[in-house]
Amino acid sequence: MKLKEHTVSYGRKVMLQQYEPIDVHESVTVQLEEGDDLEEVSAELDTVIRENVERRVLKRVLQKKMEDEKDDD
Repeated sequence: MKLKEHTVSYGRKVMLQQYEPIDVHESVTVQLEEGDDLEEVSAELDTVIRENVERRVLKRVLQKKMEDEKDDD
């Protein structure tokens, strides 16, 4: 069997406050080339998409915190 492409996905759900969840998901599909090591490619993609998702979650959490602090003023 010859693999031609590989997809890695990662998602995270965070509750900003009661009844206010956010879902952040990302999927990446790559075309495999001759000689690519599937485990190596998968690990590299996993690292990239996890960092992207976590960065987006952090950005949204910080935005929410700033909005809440502004509302308290």
